[in-house]
Amino acid sequence: MPDGGPFGDAVVNTGVQYAMERYDGGFLVTDGHHNRVLWVKRNGSIKEVATFGNVVPTGLEVTKHRAFITQAGPIPHRPEDGKVLALHRGSNPTEVASGASMLIDVERRPHGKLYALSQGQGTVWATAKPNTGRLVIVKRGGSLKPVVDRHGRELVLDRPTSMEFVGHTAYVVSVVGNVYKIANL
Repeated sequence: MPDGGPFGDAVVNTGVQYAMERYDGGFLVTDGHHNRVLWVKRNGSIKEVATFGNVVPTGLEVTKHRAFITQAGPIPHRPEDGKVLALHRGSNPTEVASGASMLIDVERRPHGKLYALSQGQGTVWATAKPNTGRLVIVKRGGSLKPVVDRHGRELVLDRPTSMEFVGHTAYVVSVVGNVYKIANL
């Protein structure tokens, strides 16, 4: 089956700019269709800072010394293809963690813990199945562990698209208009 699903590869000449974060006097931008990360200066000049194979870079988080990037992976978006990468100025991205389907966002909570957002189990249409999304935490050793409720059950999200932390609370928006509030992280 072609990478673009049952009807062939998708052709989007302009790319799909997915996320943008302030970085080094400009902005980092992920291009999920052309599989690259761009650095855009405020004067409009653009430089490619990372180029990948068919891995669909999506979310971004920038800290003082590095940027974190999520990759959804090629269609059909298997869990082993969902990755969180770290990008240091002047070097190639390195893998930090992997193991969750369709990773689409990454955020750092206050005090340094890193979280990623899995949209859910992928389909041949490059979409996620309903009610299969997860918020995952990056663990030492490179694994991604789903966040659980107070009873130890994995939190299930319906096709989440982005998240933001306010203190120890994550706010997650879904493609169907839900806003999830996940406290005490």
